[in-house]
Amino acid sequence: MLTARGYRSAAILLVVILATCSAVSRDDVTRLPRVPVEWRASWSVPADAENGVEFLGAPGHAVSARAAAVATRQGTVRIHDPRTGALQRTVPADPARPAPITGVWIAGDTLVVARGEPDGAEQTLYGHDLATGVPLWRRTVVTALRQPRPDGTGSYHGPRIMATERGIVVFEQPDAPLDIQALDARTGMTTARLTYPRSCRLTGAATARSVWLLSYCPGNELRLASMDPRTLRQGWPRPLPSSSSPEDGGPPITLTANAEGYVHARAGEDDFFFGPDGRLLYTGSQAVKVTDPDRWNPPLYAGSANVADDQGGALRDSTWPLPAYLISVDPGTGRLGGLPIDLPAHLVSLAGASRDMAFVFSDVPGDGRLTAYKLIYGTARPKIAWPDACGLLTGRDLAAFADGYRPAPATDGAAKCDWIPPADDGAVVSLSVEWVSSSDAIARKLYAAEAAAVKENGDIDPTTEAPGFLSYTVAETNGFYGATIINVGPVIVRLTSTSRQAVRLLSPLLRDRLLARYEPGVRAPAPVRERGWSFPTDAAVRTEPVVTGGVVYATSGDGTVSALDAATGALRWRYRTGGSVYDGHVVTHGTVYVAGGTGRLVALDAGTGRPRWSRKIIVFGDLVVAGGRLYLWTRHPAWSSKAELVALDAASGKRLWSFEPTGDVLNPEPVLAGDVVLTGSDHGVMYALDPATGTEKRRYRLGARHDRVLLLRAGTTVYATSGNGAVTAVDAVSGEVRWRSRITGTLSFRPVVAGGTVYVGDDEGTTHALDAATGAPRWDFPAKGDQPMFRWSATVADGLVYTVGRDRSLYALDTATGKTRWRLPLPGGRGTGPVAAAGAVYVADREETLYALDPATGTVRSRLRTGGTVETDPVVTDGFVYIGSSNGNIYAWRTACPSVSNDELPERELLDAGTCAVDHE
Repeated sequence: MLTARGYRSAAILLVVILATCSAVSRDDVTRLPRVPVEWRASWSVPADAENGVEFLGAPGHAVSARAAAVATRQGTVRIHDPRTGALQRTVPADPARPAPITGVWIAGDTLVVARGEPDGAEQTLYGHDLATGVPLWRRTVVTALRQPRPDGTGSYHGPRIMATERGIVVFEQPDAPLDIQALDARTGMTTARLTYPRSCRLTGAATARSVWLLSYCPGNELRLASMDPRTLRQGWPRPLPSSSSPEDGGPPITLTANAEGYVHARAGEDDFFFGPDGRLLYTGSQAVKVTDPDRWNPPLYAGSANVADDQGGALRDSTWPLPAYLISVDPGTGRLGGLPIDLPAHLVSLAGASRDMAFVFSDVPGDGRLTAYKLIYGTARPKIAWPDACGLLTGRDLAAFADGYRPAPATDGAAKCDWIPPADDGAVVSLSVEWVSSSDAIARKLYAAEAAAVKENGDIDPTTEAPGFLSYTVAETNGFYGATIINVGPVIVRLTSTSRQAVRLLSPLLRDRLLARYEPGVRAPAPVRERGWSFPTDAAVRTEPVVTGGVVYATSGDGTVSALDAATGALRWRYRTGGSVYDGHVVTHGTVYVAGGTGRLVALDAGTGRPRWSRKIIVFGDLVVAGGRLYLWTRHPAWSSKAELVALDAASGKRLWSFEPTGDVLNPEPVLAGDVVLTGSDHGVMYALDPATGTEKRRYRLGARHDRVLLLRAGTTVYATSGNGAVTAVDAVSGEVRWRSRITGTLSFRPVVAGGTVYVGDDEGTTHALDAATGAPRWDFPAKGDQPMFRWSATVADGLVYTVGRDRSLYALDTATGKTRWRLPLPGGRGTGPVAAAGAVYVADREETLYALDPATGTVRSRLRTGGTVETDPVVTDGFVYIGSSNGNIYAWRTACPSVSNDELPERELLDAGTCAVDHE
């Protein structure tokens, strides 16, 4: 039993023990190894001069331990301190020889700049002192363009100019025999020349003191060798065993090196990692955590890695997860390790690295930059919890789309989940957790870069766009799918499916689920409201919607016919033809006629979508219904230049007759004229056929042997244009030729007839006006330009003809004189339209915008940003404008607002896309 003194002694002893343990614990903490934990952005400068030449393999920037050099749009080179990014000096252009910069390198203490024409083989190299910018030398090198070569000829596919601290190596001739020369970095003088005669495929890479060559030669020989950049003498060779070396051809080969001499060689699917002395370190791509700071080396390349479990999974060349990793090699084991940066993997490349700095070029659309990252050390890399991908949606969420969906998590450790439909023909819905960042700010930067790339390269859905939320569509050779990328807090997720309706329905639910977890109480920002509606189909919409009886009938490229409520966009019914639909569909007398790419023509009940009849026949071109008959063109075989016009009974689909012209035919649309059916051809002839039997009653020679004849009926007259410039008017009842006229130019477009005038447009963009009664020329209006794939079009209303020219502009011309009333340049040129209706003119440009214009002044009343190319002419009826887009959307846009000129608005105030309100940007 302890006394008071004993208690005091025990207490003192306990304090001593605790203090000792605490000190030991502190010592243990201080002895914990410090390891690399993150790359942190240190500084960043614009690098968007778009310089460099692809065949030279030369970017418009270069970095070393001494400096970072960045070319500018003005033709100068800015030199920055590599540690701080501070601008040290600017190297001016050569005023005596102005030429674009085609490459920038740093060779020791020399800045090397190439100038010349981007598509020219002759380049002028300039040497400048890196410390002062003073010119040192100038010389011309010839790096010949690659020409077609016979089989077995050797070739070089690496960078054509490589700079090291010991000299510059130039590959002048890219095909065998390869001509190589070495230049002194301080004088520009040639120090050595070499001819490489072997019939091998080569690629190269530069380190600080040497040049490495990877070659694949006949006989399945894969070899790596070093080269002295001053003498061009080859050092040690290393034969590499490659399983990707077939006898015929050989695998693709690549070579990457860092300044310290570590090299990554790849042949097909085989990877080899070497040290500076040529020692083979490793032949795999397994990632491990780097735990020894003394064995951390400058990164070799920027790539992506699967690190969802934070344990270092297998590195692979995919775009998942989202951020780029700077990949380094452990010199002791040869194995790889990587840490992420705050940019997507597919938008970055490693420009260079020192021991604790990495310089990354990011090609974010509209914001190309060179960014310096500093390596940060710590006791351990913090672990970040990733959400369960299958837990972000529930079966109840997907039940709103279809019952019976079940989750299937990824089996390779990826943070992905496929939701499998209950039926084989259903659409799989895939959810991927792209990344979970260490901070919300890093996640926002990653999302912003990825969203910018999506907008630059694909079609988006602006009707749902909101901060941190972007839906888009992707067309691939094997299909068309929709996707949404979402950023909430530190998390970025992506939802994809071949059903764009599922993506549109589920994406808001997924965002709400993320908000509830990471930002409780925060409401999702609402997208910009449009004056109308949009409906997501599962493929591009390239044929004009047909609007009748309060219903919009539309077809999409996947062969689906959709019947939508014209006022709300609600789906009434849908029918899948089983193949693509690229030509128009017809709706008449309660029946929808549509032909699918699988070779089946179907007649559907317009009210229910149920088939009334179907017929196996391959249809080319538009369908025409007239006089109870359905007219179409077919071919046997499908690729034949010959075609057959077939008439079917519109009620039953029964084949009535067929007619095969003697020459080539490219699906001209027939017209019913009196007691005959008229059709053009592609051999200068118009045929008149008996509509009951298909018997040829007469023919008209309207053009030369290879001229295309197109027809338009207006009242009692049929007007025909021919490729040779002939315009002919034929009486629709008697078949008598009323008049013939000719213009100077090639005609490839249907005429437009209005107000006693025939308007025709030639291939050069000139609009011609002819008297409809006599064919006499009234006036012509030239609008020549350089728009590719030009298609002339015109519409007439209230004394003005609205037409487009090859100069990428829409014109309003006086119908009597042809004088210009107003002109509107269209970005990229005309897409579809113009259409004059409902007191406005509607036209789409080639940059995803539909305009509503004041017909008298050309003032833009409002504009609709569609997010994809407008593929159809506007259909204006019942207070809406209906169009189809390459992003798969069908848009119903309320007709134009009262005219408000942008010129009358205060600075930085423009008419809002799709609204009548003023947008305060």
